Amino acid sequence: MTGLAHPAAACCEEYDAGMDDNSEQGIVLTDEQKRRRRARSIAIALALGALVALFYVVTIVKLGPGVLLRPL
Repeated sequence: MTGLAHPAAACCEEYDAGMDDNSEQGIVLTDEQKRRRRARSIAIALALGALVALFYVVTIVKLGPGVLLRPL
């Protein structure tokens, strides 16, 4: 078979061959970047929590008060 039979394998071999010891650390963030990432994550979590609460309240309101009086 030729090298074209498995193009993904050839791609991975080239990628692995290009790795060196310095790239194992990855991206190192500064303290300011870490602080901003944490603040952004907290803001996203609060927005998601507010959206969940809003959906819950809207669902309960749309069901109406009669939902508690029906037989199980």
